[in-house]
Amino acid sequence: MRLVNSKQMQEMDRYTIEKIGIPGIVLMENAARSWIEAVEPFLRGDCKIHVFCGSGNNGGDGYAIARNLANRGYNCLTVAVKPPKSADCKLNAEAWLHFGQTLSWDKFLESDLTIREDDIVIDAVLGTGIESEIRGDLIDAISIIDKLNGFKIAVDLPSGISATTGDLLGSAIKNDLTITFQKQKIGHHLYPGKLYSGQTISQNISIKEKYDPKEREYYLTTVESIGQWLPDRKPDSYKNQYGHLITWCGSPGKTGASLLASFAALKTGTGLVTAALPGGDSGAFLAKAPELMSCDQAELTADFLNSFNALVIGCGLGRDRDNWNQIETILGKSGLPIIFDADAFYGIRAWNKLDLPHCVLTPHPGEFAYLSGYPKPSSNRERIEQGLSFVEKYQTVLVLKGAPTIVFLPSGSVHINSTGNSGMSTAGSGDVLSGIIGGLLAQGLSADKAALLGVWLHGRAGDRYLESHAEECLTAMSLIEGLNEAIMDLKKGSGV
Repeated sequence: MRLVNSKQMQEMDRYTIEKIGIPGIVLMENAARSWIEAVEPFLRGDCKIHVFCGSGNNGGDGYAIARNLANRGYNCLTVAVKPPKSADCKLNAEAWLHFGQTLSWDKFLESDLTIREDDIVIDAVLGTGIESEIRGDLIDAISIIDKLNGFKIAVDLPSGISATTGDLLGSAIKNDLTITFQKQKIGHHLYPGKLYSGQTISQNISIKEKYDPKEREYYLTTVESIGQWLPDRKPDSYKNQYGHLITWCGSPGKTGASLLASFAALKTGTGLVTAALPGGDSGAFLAKAPELMSCDQAELTADFLNSFNALVIGCGLGRDRDNWNQIETILGKSGLPIIFDADAFYGIRAWNKLDLPHCVLTPHPGEFAYLSGYPKPSSNRERIEQGLSFVEKYQTVLVLKGAPTIVFLPSGSVHINSTGNSGMSTAGSGDVLSGIIGGLLAQGLSADKAALLGVWLHGRAGDRYLESHAEECLTAMSLIEGLNEAIMDLKKGSGV
């Protein structure tokens, strides 16, 4: 699903009005009616609805929504947080007065109006055009609305959240539900914007979706977008047709990382998996997963690696400098696709000597800071800029783990994952992800498709676990066990 930022949405809006010829006031009416269509299942006939309106077009949407709700018999009151300023906002604010009452912000503060838990609060204060820090009395007003009782529903975007980055613009209103128009925004899917948006529903309102090819492309990874990528399995096939992955992971006391990555690859459909282990640990390892094969890390050569379809390296491998010097020499002579994770980001130094366009890097924020040399990002904007700068320099696939995980492709497109939860912040979760992506690479998927599909499956396995367990109980093995349901969901969602 393609997402847009503030500028892209405004350009589409402008194009629709100026080139297509649909007046802004008509789009505003379309927005109001489609908004109510999406929201009506959440409304009771006897609920009291309070619409908080800003001075711009988001406020205009709010007045139009109030009028259309009143036409359907709902009890509505509007509050002008700021006096109407844009032309369409003024027009709808004046029209509303023939249907109901508007309180100024000061009158609202002076009133003894009580908003109950089962009342509706509509957030129509600020829309997608606001990208700068909110200041003055408006930040106080937003803080007050945020603290009100009631079920909160945003018009297009939670007030105080950047549509472009999901960053907090000083203060914001936390909504239970957000109804957005035509295209979902990046800010709906990056924290804290995702938290403040609640459930997000998109409604078409006749805005022409037109993109400048020079503009950055942003996507939300959903089952619809990646569902057809799972490798086909033919009834007369055999294991060698589904790839052979080698995992170069684990060190004394940390062979669990190798087990997690290796077994996750098997559970993702990989035909054969060989685990390269530190000498002497294979017995205990294979007792846990007899389906796996093993070899000694000390015996690995470039020629041996090239007999496999893909490699996962780094999970629990340690940071011994001499060991990594030897590893770099071997990798420099190999030509297979590689998943780099964990200790690889501290061990590899000559990244420019590796065939990175066919590889996937999966760092968490701390690892990425060390790998890239960039300072820890203070905002989503910086996080995105750093990721884009890195893939532009190295022309590789970057899986920047986090909440949510973002995949950056060498083409410059940005892909925000739609699955996952806080229970996945647990030891070994990243090892499982590396194994999943590595298994998909070994089965023949390209680096970009393996990364996007693998990240989605990883998060979906975690979400499935939470349907019947507490997030505190989620472990890396839980993710491997949940891959069955995640893959079933993928097949069901894509019609496979």
